[in-house]
Formats: sequence, C-alpha cells, structure tokens
Amino acid sequence: MSVRRGLEIFLRSAEMDLESFETAEDFLSKVKPVEKDILILDLHLPGMNGCDLLKKMSQDNVHISVIVVTAFDDFPSRECCRQYGVKAYLRKPVDGEALKDMIKYNLAEA
Repeated sequence: MSVRRGLEIFLRSAEMDLESFETAEDFLSKVKPVEKDILILDLHLPGMNGCDLLKKMSQDNVHISVIVVTAFDDFPSRECCRQYGVKAYLRKPVDGEALKDMIKYNLAEA
C-alpha cells in the first residue's frame, strides 16, 4: 500500500473530508482550492515535483496551508518549503497523530 493511500485511510477514519491525487497535475486540473483547504504534499511526485507545485501555486496566488510529508530531508527541500511558506515539514514515516494534530491546528488558524 502506498503512503498516500495509507494516509487517506487514516484521515478518513478520523472523519476528515479529503480528496487524494496521484500527481500535482491532477491536483491542478481538478481542484479549485479555497483558503480553508489544506494540502498534504509529497515533494517527490511523478511529473511535476512538489517544489514546482508550490511555485505554481504562488504564481497563481493560490493561498492555502501546505503540510509537506517527505522521505527526502535535505537543504534544497527545506529551503523550497521555507520560501513558499509551508506550514509544516514532516519526514516519513509520518506519525499519524502528529499529522492529524497539524491539520487541526492549521484549520483553526485559517
């Protein structure tokens, strides 16, 4: 089972309303984000990577909270996240409860 699918199952079990996308392109083509949305983003995606998605969202003035979940903890990734205002940067394997708390905190801030 993929991490994306595992997180989707976990968050649904916590009664969170969500949509899941396989690629950044799918997200961009199907979603019209609103301010209270939260994007949980892996930086390493097929096609457009997470940093490119953050840049595109910034250029398009899409202002939603982003929580990054990544297995690649390196300076360029952290710098990209800092530059584009990512709310949280979590390394895989993700602690589900920490992620759930981070989502609730960001929803309260929105």
